[in-house]
Amino acid sequence: MFTFNSDIFNKTLIILEEKSITMVNKTLVELDLFAPVQDQQGVFYPDYIRETSYNVLDLEAYIADKKPLLNEDQKFAYETIMDQVDKQEGGIIFLDAAGGTGKTFLINLVLAEIRVHGEIVLAVASSGIAATLMEGGRTAHSALKLPLNISRQENPTCHINKTSGQAQVLIECKLIVWDECTMAHKKSLEALNATLQDLRGNCSLMGGALVLLCGDFRQTLPVIPKSTPADEIYACLKHSVLWNHVQEISLKQNMRILLRDGNAQNFANKLLEIGEDRLVIEASGMIKLSSDLCVSVKTVCDMIQAVYPNVNQNYKNLEWLRERAILAPKNDNVNEINKEILAMLPGDVIEYKSVDTVVDADEAVNYPTEFLNSLDPAGLPQHRLILKVGSPIILLRNLDPPKLCNGTRLCVTKLMKNIIQAVILTGKGKGEINFIPRIL
Repeated sequence: MFTFNSDIFNKTLIILEEKSITMVNKTLVELDLFAPVQDQQGVFYPDYIRETSYNVLDLEAYIADKKPLLNEDQKFAYETIMDQVDKQEGGIIFLDAAGGTGKTFLINLVLAEIRVHGEIVLAVASSGIAATLMEGGRTAHSALKLPLNISRQENPTCHINKTSGQAQVLIECKLIVWDECTMAHKKSLEALNATLQDLRGNCSLMGGALVLLCGDFRQTLPVIPKSTPADEIYACLKHSVLWNHVQEISLKQNMRILLRDGNAQNFANKLLEIGEDRLVIEASGMIKLSSDLCVSVKTVCDMIQAVYPNVNQNYKNLEWLRERAILAPKNDNVNEINKEILAMLPGDVIEYKSVDTVVDADEAVNYPTEFLNSLDPAGLPQHRLILKVGSPIILLRNLDPPKLCNGTRLCVTKLMKNIIQAVILTGKGKGEINFIPRIL
């Protein structure tokens, strides 16, 4: 029979505190819970332990398997980065890599090469899904504790305590890799620069640390709410005072076209033409795509049928679902499409409602239930969440990186009164996960 004791209780608290710090950067005490008793080694727990606990044999096998596969562009970039790491002179390198050029492949090889020698390298990304593609990757906001209102701060810094494990990681790391950096506000890089200078006691660029920025400016720029295109361009990294110190290297050979038919080359070329503004723009400001690049449909139903043919029969095939997605510019469009697809799925509809009461009963008059139900804030599901078994859903929070990050797609396998059971479709996670509907 299982016996509960104080040691088990304390270890459980340590695990919970690790999750709490990873998700919301707060200890259990800050959440009005019992604090675990840490031993002397717990000073750097859990961030430092996480970055120094990689299996050397696995890393050596990975390097031996992947390094011979580097093409000429990747080999040049790899040698340039590793040479800078060995010199320990610090600085900033920008890896300009269009989609399909093997950026993630190269990043993971660099990470393994440094970690195999017992050194620390921190891997972060501007989005949750990009973070899951890197071994040991985390979102930049989670790992660097960037301010959420960074665009409105004059001289922002990362919220990292000098005595914390994350501070020790930043002091000792040989390299910081920041993927999808083009989505980050320029002040995020400036905040990292100021923080590293403070933590390392070094006034040189990035406090003497080497930072590898990776991305493609042809794709997504920083998202600035209620802004103009000029505001977004001004917020991008190329307008930072630090960009003058950046060394640029490029990946140009598209590896995806080697594994697919001839149409893949045409698709890759068109993407570059759009990103580099080489396509003709019509008077309306729109770009007209040719029939060899896309298929035009007249109605939403036609689009659904083209992307999800016979969805009422194929929805049980997880591999089939993994290969399909419909992107839309606005939440209203998303809701309309979701409603149409849901109606095509067999089975009963189950409805879940969000919490619609206030903590302070005296405030109930100021925040009536009808008002709370009408709110539709970004990053949260609607008040009425309507699902069926087989419905694809997407995670909106970093619950357990890298297994469950913002952007992870799942498929509902079972619906109960208080629990939604779903299987992971994307990322590195596997198996089924149980969710409490009210915090989904």
